[in-house]
Amino acid sequence: MNIPGEEQCLQMLKDNKTPSNVIEHSKTVCEFALVLANKLEQKGIEINKDMVIAASLLHDIQRVEDNHLIEGANLLNKLGFPEIATIIRKHGLSHINQEEHKPKTIEEKIVFYADKRVKGNQVVSLRERFDDLKIRYNRDDKKEFEFTKKIEEELNKKSQ
Repeated sequence: MNIPGEEQCLQMLKDNKTPSNVIEHSKTVCEFALVLANKLEQKGIEINKDMVIAASLLHDIQRVEDNHLIEGANLLNKLGFPEIATIIRKHGLSHINQEEHKPKTIEEKIVFYADKRVKGNQVVSLRERFDDLKIRYNRDDKKEFEFTKKIEEELNKKSQ
């Protein structure tokens, strides 16, 4: 398994000309994901934290593209990081009704959920994040909110 380290991830973002606000968002997602991963680990749940770090830092590497999940996954596959590409492909909301795009592993769920809790570079509630998405993209994500809420409940239950 080939997983880039934190410094390598940050360099990849810069080399890819990822906007600085997206990099700051990704760093905050990573910090939040690590807090969650540590809580879960303390409860005896095995987590590949290197994978969580890399995927959370790189999840929006292609954010400026129309389909940034697929474009990001394609880029990471091309760079030789297929496991990270898989997590990136599963961090979005638009395809959660398709089985191959649903987060299933604990690492996929952590990155997915952490991204949904970070608005810009601030950790917020799910409700605040989804309200912001509704305003920004003018769409109703009720089904996606419920899906994310279930992941939140699952992760909270496991970490208690």
